[in-house]
Amino acid sequence: MRESNVMDVLAILLAGAIGLSIILYCVITGVAAMNGTWRSWAARRNMYQFGKHSYFGFMGFYLLPAIAWTIILVVCKELGLDWFDGVNTSYVLAPLTLLGVACLFRLPRFMLPVWYKDWLDRGANKDEVLKPEFSSPFTWLRKGGNVRR
Repeated sequence: MRESNVMDVLAILLAGAIGLSIILYCVITGVAAMNGTWRSWAARRNMYQFGKHSYFGFMGFYLLPAIAWTIILVVCKELGLDWFDGVNTSYVLAPLTLLGVACLFRLPRFMLPVWYKDWLDRGANKDEVLKPEFSSPFTWLRKGGNVRR
Protein backbone atom coordinates (compact mmCIF):
# COMPACT_ATOMS: atom_id res chain seq x y z
CA MET A 1 0.00 0.00 0.00
CA ARG A 2 1.40 3.37 -0.96
CA GLU A 3 1.94 6.06 1.64
CA SER A 4 -0.67 8.36 0.06
CA ASN A 5 -3.30 5.62 0.33
CA VAL A 6 -2.47 5.15 4.00
CA MET A 7 -2.80 8.88 4.58
CA ASP A 8 -6.16 8.92 2.78
CA VAL A 9 -7.44 6.08 4.93
CA LEU A 10 -6.22 7.85 8.07
CA ALA A 11 -7.91 11.10 6.98
CA ILE A 12 -11.20 9.26 6.42
CA LEU A 13 -10.95 7.51 9.78
CA LEU A 14 -10.09 10.76 11.54
CA ALA A 15 -12.96 12.67 9.88
CA GLY A 16 -15.35 9.86 10.75
CA ALA A 17 -14.19 9.62 14.38
CA ILE A 18 -14.41 13.38 14.93
CA GLY A 19 -17.79 13.45 13.23
CA LEU A 20 -19.14 10.61 15.35
CA SER A 21 -17.97 12.27 18.56
CA ILE A 22 -19.66 15.55 17.56
CA ILE A 23 -22.86 13.70 16.69
CA LEU A 24 -22.77 11.77 19.97
CA TYR A 25 -22.34 15.00 21.96
CA CYS A 26 -25.24 16.64 20.09
CA VAL A 27 -27.46 13.62 20.72
CA ILE A 28 -26.65 13.51 24.44
CA THR A 29 -27.12 17.23 25.04
CA GLY A 30 -30.12 17.47 22.73
CA VAL A 31 -31.97 14.57 24.32
CA ALA A 32 -31.11 15.84 27.81
CA ALA A 33 -32.42 19.33 26.99
CA MET A 34 -35.56 18.04 25.31
CA ASN A 35 -36.58 15.60 28.06
CA GLY A 36 -35.72 18.06 30.83
CA THR A 37 -32.96 16.22 32.66
CA TRP A 38 -30.55 19.06 31.79
CA ARG A 39 -32.10 22.46 32.48
CA SER A 40 -29.39 24.62 34.02
CA TRP A 41 -28.53 26.16 30.64
CA ALA A 42 -31.98 27.81 30.55
CA ALA A 43 -31.17 30.08 33.50
CA ARG A 44 -27.84 31.30 32.18
CA ARG A 45 -27.39 33.98 29.59
CA ASN A 46 -24.83 33.04 26.97
CA MET A 47 -23.00 35.35 24.62
CA TYR A 48 -24.81 34.01 21.55
CA GLN A 49 -28.28 34.62 22.96
CA PHE A 50 -30.25 37.30 21.15
CA GLY A 51 -33.67 36.81 22.74
CA LYS A 52 -35.11 37.21 26.22
CA HIS A 53 -34.87 33.51 27.14
CA SER A 54 -32.18 31.01 26.32
CA TYR A 55 -32.89 28.30 23.77
CA PHE A 56 -29.23 27.33 23.52
CA GLY A 57 -29.71 23.87 25.05
CA PHE A 58 -31.91 22.83 22.15
CA MET A 59 -29.20 23.67 19.62
CA GLY A 60 -27.64 20.20 19.82
CA PHE A 61 -30.99 18.65 18.96
CA TYR A 62 -31.96 21.00 16.14
CA LEU A 63 -28.49 21.39 14.63
CA LEU A 64 -27.88 17.63 14.59
CA PRO A 65 -29.34 16.97 11.10
CA ALA A 66 -27.14 19.65 9.52
CA ILE A 67 -24.02 18.41 11.30
CA ALA A 68 -24.72 14.78 10.41
CA TRP A 69 -25.38 15.65 6.76
CA THR A 70 -22.16 17.70 6.59
CA ILE A 71 -20.11 14.88 8.09
CA ILE A 72 -21.59 12.40 5.62
CA LEU A 73 -20.63 14.75 2.78
CA VAL A 74 -17.07 15.16 4.07
CA VAL A 75 -16.55 11.41 4.42
CA CYS A 76 -18.08 10.77 0.96
CA LYS A 77 -15.78 13.40 -0.54
CA GLU A 78 -12.76 11.79 1.13
CA LEU A 79 -13.83 8.43 -0.25
CA GLY A 80 -14.00 9.96 -3.72
CA LEU A 81 -17.75 9.57 -4.11
CA ASP A 82 -19.15 12.44 -6.11
CA TRP A 83 -22.80 11.83 -5.31
CA PHE A 84 -23.52 15.36 -4.25
CA ASP A 85 -22.85 18.57 -6.08
CA GLY A 86 -22.63 21.99 -4.41
CA VAL A 87 -25.99 23.39 -5.46
CA ASN A 88 -28.18 20.49 -4.37
CA THR A 89 -26.26 20.15 -1.14
CA SER A 90 -26.90 23.78 -0.23
CA TYR A 91 -30.65 23.26 -0.76
CA VAL A 92 -30.52 20.64 1.99
CA LEU A 93 -27.97 22.21 4.33
CA ALA A 94 -29.34 25.78 4.34
CA PRO A 95 -32.73 25.01 5.94
CA LEU A 96 -31.20 22.52 8.37
CA THR A 97 -28.61 25.07 9.47
CA LEU A 98 -31.23 27.81 9.81
CA LEU A 99 -33.19 25.54 12.11
CA GLY A 100 -30.18 25.26 14.41
CA VAL A 101 -29.43 29.00 14.22
CA ALA A 102 -33.02 29.72 15.27
CA CYS A 103 -32.02 28.43 18.71
CA LEU A 104 -29.98 31.62 19.14
CA PHE A 105 -33.03 33.83 18.70
CA ARG A 106 -36.34 32.20 19.49
CA LEU A 107 -37.99 28.91 18.76
CA PRO A 108 -41.70 28.66 17.98
CA ARG A 109 -43.73 27.28 20.85
CA PHE A 110 -44.60 24.05 19.04
CA MET A 111 -40.88 23.20 18.83
CA LEU A 112 -40.38 23.46 22.60
CA PRO A 113 -40.72 20.55 25.01
CA VAL A 114 -43.48 20.57 27.61
CA TRP A 115 -41.19 21.23 30.58
CA TYR A 116 -39.81 24.41 28.93
CA LYS A 117 -43.27 25.71 28.01
CA ASP A 118 -44.45 25.09 31.59
CA TRP A 119 -41.37 26.87 32.94
CA LEU A 120 -42.01 29.90 30.72
CA ASP A 121 -45.70 29.95 31.68
CA ARG A 122 -44.78 29.94 35.38
CA GLY A 123 -42.61 33.05 34.92
CA ALA A 124 -39.23 31.49 34.04
CA ASN A 125 -37.88 31.38 37.60
CA LYS A 126 -34.13 30.77 37.23
CA ASP A 127 -33.78 29.15 40.66
CA GLU A 128 -36.16 26.42 39.55
CA VAL A 129 -33.82 25.17 36.79
CA LEU A 130 -30.54 25.72 38.66
CA LYS A 131 -31.12 22.76 40.99
CA PRO A 132 -28.24 20.25 41.15
CA GLU A 133 -30.29 17.46 39.55
CA PHE A 134 -30.57 19.53 36.36
CA SER A 135 -26.91 20.57 36.15
CA SER A 136 -25.45 18.00 33.75
CA PRO A 137 -26.48 16.83 30.28
CA PHE A 138 -25.29 13.35 31.27
CA THR A 139 -27.86 12.98 34.08
CA TRP A 140 -30.33 11.08 31.89
CA LEU A 141 -27.67 8.44 31.20
CA ARG A 142 -27.39 7.73 34.92
CA LYS A 143 -31.06 7.93 35.93
CA GLY A 144 -33.63 5.29 35.19
CA GLY A 145 -36.86 7.25 35.54
CA ASN A 146 -38.11 10.53 34.19
CA VAL A 147 -37.37 13.71 36.06
CA ARG A 148 -40.42 15.50 37.40
CA ARG A 149 -41.61 18.62 35.63
